[in-house]
Amino acid sequence: MAERTLVHNAALVLPDGIRQHGQVLIETEGARFTSIGPAGDRVAVNHEFDARGGCIVPGFIDIHCHGGDGHDFMDGTETAFRAIALVHARHGTTLIAPTSVACSLDEMKNLFGILRQVQAQGTGGAELTGFHLEGPYLAPVMKGAQPESAIRRPERREAETILETGKGLISRWSAAPELPGMRDFARQVTAAGIPLSIAHSEATCEQVLEAYQWGFHSITHLYSSTTSVRKIQQRVHAGIVEAAYLIDEMVVELIGDGRHVPKELMQMVHKLKGPDKVVLVSDAMRAAGQDVTESYLGRKIPANRVIVEDGVAKLPDRSFYAGSIATADHMLRNAVINNQLPLLDAVRMLTLTPARLIGVDKRKGSLEAGKDADFVILDPQLQVLAVFARGQLIDQEKGEDPC
Repeated sequence: MAERTLVHNAALVLPDGIRQHGQVLIETEGARFTSIGPAGDRVAVNHEFDARGGCIVPGFIDIHCHGGDGHDFMDGTETAFRAIALVHARHGTTLIAPTSVACSLDEMKNLFGILRQVQAQGTGGAELTGFHLEGPYLAPVMKGAQPESAIRRPERREAETILETGKGLISRWSAAPELPGMRDFARQVTAAGIPLSIAHSEATCEQVLEAYQWGFHSITHLYSSTTSVRKIQQRVHAGIVEAAYLIDEMVVELIGDGRHVPKELMQMVHKLKGPDKVVLVSDAMRAAGQDVTESYLGRKIPANRVIVEDGVAKLPDRSFYAGSIATADHMLRNAVINNQLPLLDAVRMLTLTPARLIGVDKRKGSLEAGKDADFVILDPQLQVLAVFARGQLIDQEKGEDPC
């Protein structure tokens, strides 16, 4: 008989509601849920785990994460990839889309090579899915913290090389749809089955409506480097924000750290779009999961030094935010406790909705028999009690949440 683990004495957050007094059965070797249901008679198992009356939610999925624990994916090392996967797993994230910034073709090729090696060997923490490429085809005027020297227009041969080198290693590609050559680029990317997202863009609403037809079906960190109503040559235009609400099926990201998006705005986006069209992301930089007062945005060079205070990274002169330091458990608490969103909806925005956006919902994102045994046990204050990634208990040695 296959080895099995029973997790009992818990409430279960299911796709259609919360079930009190539930239990989950895991096939340990297959790393999948065997059954999800109400508490019942004990079954023959190899291991039991008492959830101590906690709440079981699906493992969190972060489709926009740059780093953590003092590392950045752009460091381009296996050590960095594994450290980031482990620190976020300790806070409940069981699947991460490693996120790049605008960079050279050679840097991108190296990132693909590192990801391929780490996927083959495992991380000991969160599973790493394909890269979320944030750039390099972005609008310079809306670059935010992106390195301007690496931002460029799409070029067919380069895009072909990226798609070939990164085959099977790209989960989503964020770009500015108003750039010259973007329609052809969209054809290339969508033909490869990769979702497109609007990011760091000065597009008008009209341009977004057109881009949606090309395959740009999501918006990266809405309200951060996204346009709204403005005048262009004395004519008033709506922007990306307005298009997000005008297009019913458009999915939007929100940075869930409680700093980038204020309470009232998160409540409004949730009200107008609903939990099936909103994804909470960390957009975390290397200071996530650390208790530090200084860090670096991107490469560790003096020009990239930032300060960390008030639960967010800032430029040294405090003129702009320089990145989130959030982890997924903090995002859940912010959404439910600080912003009063329903627990069921907040969980969905951190699990099933991102899983659907990047096409992994057949095996991730909800507590359902046959899916990967990724789940988090939370106490009544939504603090993490335990994390299971593909059926394996994650070591919970960690410091206090700096957020």
